[in-house]
Amino acid sequence: MDSVTFEAAFPPIQSAIKVYGDRQGMRIQLDIPESEMAEAIGLLAWREQILVVTVRPDSREYQDDRA
Repeated sequence: MDSVTFEAAFPPIQSAIKVYGDRQGMRIQLDIPESEMAEAIGLLAWREQILVVTVRPDSREYQDDRA
């Protein structure tokens, strides 16, 4: 598998984007809807590897459907 493509959004929580003060970078979390899990599950094969990440916004508005 060369790549995975799926839709995701930052969750509406304060810790979705964490910037570390000790110059070690940042951490992000993404909400991946059930409809995208089949594609995103491929990420599990790449644990403990360096990844190249491309992110672009979609024109649709985010809606939290977890409730």
